[in-house]
Amino acid sequence: MKQIRKATITKIRPFEDRLAQRIRSRKISDAKLRARQAQGKIRRFLNTNFRKQETIAALALRRGECNRCGACCELVFKCPFLKKQPDGSSLCGTYANRPNSRRLFPIEQRDIQEVKGTCSYYFIEKPVQLERAG
Repeated sequence: MKQIRKATITKIRPFEDRLAQRIRSRKISDAKLRARQAQGKIRRFLNTNFRKQETIAALALRRGECNRCGACCELVFKCPFLKKQPDGSSLCGTYANRPNSRRLFPIEQRDIQEVKGTCSYYFIEKPVQLERAG
């Protein structure tokens, strides 16, 4: 009986260790994502307020339309003005008065990589200008 119990305990312990390791690694990856999101928020704030020409140039490469998934309003923390609808879409409680960094999201491809959602925007490569043939 002791043998069976000991074998069961040794099987449970590695499972618990693997589970604890997985939880720790998930916390680390979540922390890294949150750090990237916070850095992105700061970058977008600075770009939309102080580097307007670069922002306009970056937005010229953006394509698609907003599908109202609300993922951009849940970066780092959930916006208190975000209202989820029963059909899965989202509404902004301050839509007319939202700041430029939220109004213009996403500005670059890396902004889309920060969201945990299904953002329908995408970016094209910068077009290459060809010279005239002679």
